Amino acid sequence: MGNGVPHFVFGAAGEIFRSPFGQESPPRTNVIWGLSNLVLASIISASLAALNLYSNYGLVALLIGFWLMMLMFGTGIKRFLNE
Repeated sequence: MGNGVPHFVFGAAGEIFRSPFGQESPPRTNVIWGLSNLVLASIISASLAALNLYSNYGLVALLIGFWLMMLMFGTGIKRFLNE
C-alpha cells in the first residue's frame, strides 16, 4: 500500500521518478504502477478481512506499518532526488 503512494504522487505531478521499469520512468508509468499497487493492496486487505484471517489488532499494525513507511519515504526522498 505504501509503495503505491510515492509513485502515484510523482506521476500525477508529472515528475520523472524511479520505478521497477527503469531509473527514470515517465509519469504515466508511475501513475499506472502506483495505482496497481494500491488496488492490489486493497484487494489483499479486503480478502483478509472477509476471511477473518486477522484481528482488529492486525489491522492497526498494518496501518501503523503503512504510516511508518510513508514517514521513512518522506524523510529519505532527498537522497533519491539528488542522484
